[in-house]
Amino acid sequence: MWNGYAEGTLKIQFPAHLPIMPIVIIIAALAAIVWGSICARRGSIVVGCGLFMIVGYVLGHEFWHAKIGPLPVTLDRIVLAAVVAAFVIQWRLGMVEAKRLVGGDWLLAALLLVLTTSALLNGQPEVANPDSTWGRLAFSYYLSSLLYWIARQASLTRREWQLLLTAFVLLGTYLALTAVAEITGKWSFVFPRYIANPNLGIHFGRARGPNLNSASLGIFLTACLWCGWCLLSRVVRPWQQLAILLVLPLMVLGVFLTYTRSAWLGLVASGLVVAALQIPRRWRFPVLTTAMLGGVLITALSWGHLIGLQREGSAAESHHSVDQRKSFAYVSWQMFKDHPIDGVGLGRFYDLKLPYLSDRRQEVELESIRALNHHNTLLSFLVETGMLGLAAFLAVFVIWTKYAWQLAKNRAIPSWMRGQGILMLALLMTYLSSALFHDLTLVMPQQWLLFLFAGLTTNLWQQAPAIQSSTVVRGTPIARVEDERGWDAVSIGSSNGNENQPRVEPSQTLPV
Repeated sequence: MWNGYAEGTLKIQFPAHLPIMPIVIIIAALAAIVWGSICARRGSIVVGCGLFMIVGYVLGHEFWHAKIGPLPVTLDRIVLAAVVAAFVIQWRLGMVEAKRLVGGDWLLAALLLVLTTSALLNGQPEVANPDSTWGRLAFSYYLSSLLYWIARQASLTRREWQLLLTAFVLLGTYLALTAVAEITGKWSFVFPRYIANPNLGIHFGRARGPNLNSASLGIFLTACLWCGWCLLSRVVRPWQQLAILLVLPLMVLGVFLTYTRSAWLGLVASGLVVAALQIPRRWRFPVLTTAMLGGVLITALSWGHLIGLQREGSAAESHHSVDQRKSFAYVSWQMFKDHPIDGVGLGRFYDLKLPYLSDRRQEVELESIRALNHHNTLLSFLVETGMLGLAAFLAVFVIWTKYAWQLAKNRAIPSWMRGQGILMLALLMTYLSSALFHDLTLVMPQQWLLFLFAGLTTNLWQQAPAIQSSTVVRGTPIARVEDERGWDAVSIGSSNGNENQPRVEPSQTLPV
């Protein structure tokens, strides 16, 4: 009997000095390389960006991290590296066509230049800040701009757009169920487990999600809600429509369970925007007027409850949180008056506000904001980067709004492209509603979300004129049909002399 055999059974014994784990890692790495090369050539870059967003939000640093030398590694960074590699490969293979720069691209570049210059010229805070200036610049602005650029240059199809929205609907369903489990105390159903740790993050006692921030959860749930709404009319199977209709109210409940006023405001304001764009014209004015009057009446009747909203603390603590907004506004105004043009420097509000807290010329209590970063995105730009930075940020915000509005109102393009315009307008309103009460540039996933969908919107906005011009050729009536890329394939008869133009019989015409 040979060594290694026993009773007809083959036994393989590894030498004791040979560790098993490195072998497993090598095999997994080889498999990842093979499948990664396939996905890099054939996969969707846009869906990959969405996957990075979801992994970064749900399975971020608190879930798992390691260090390779001085470099911290997380799951979302691994996914990001794969997405960037796939983008470069597809670019080199000619699968991604470089697009001409437009006004929004130049304005975003100007904003990055202003922020980088501000960080370089004003140095690091003299008091230790929990949020690093360069980390904030790198991950909230440069990484967000990278997502914008990839989405901006990607070859986007209707199918990819729908897959992206489907991924966000699934994310919203998970977040809403997690919010319910948090509030009801069903911690065994909460994943990741660190959400149940009151020593991590903020807002423990409210629904706060994997990012450990209730305002962040409210923004993401609202974004996922409108992704589901825009997807609803574009799925064809009844069970898909039923599934979306069932999870949309669940997401609304999740937003409510954040017990965050800015999240509620963002949901209502974005809802009004979507309603204004989708309600028939003859019903638009009466419906919106009634809704706004009803909202004002409800707010007036429940103002005391809103101000004294009892959340993880007492009603008095909630009221004090509202009063702190006055403190931030007063200190910000005093700092702006001293540095109106270029501000005090990116990331310097935290330490340079300290001398202003001893101001006793007014009755507003200031000391309680000593250990806090800013709580208003617009005021943060004004104080830290002056009128230059705020003007650059508002210019980017306005031009993205313009692109989204023009997409949403363009009846000569496919309906899914108009849906992206409506979705972007809803996201902008959601972002703005929370930006008035929080400095969202300190919460990286919010920046990623905004910049990713801004890149998609700019991408489609630039393509819209070419698609619109294809609806009429030399004044000849045409039939239009939306192909798999969402473009209009046209047929105008043989008089145009173009044998390569796809032909569509009138009986084959589909609604766009």
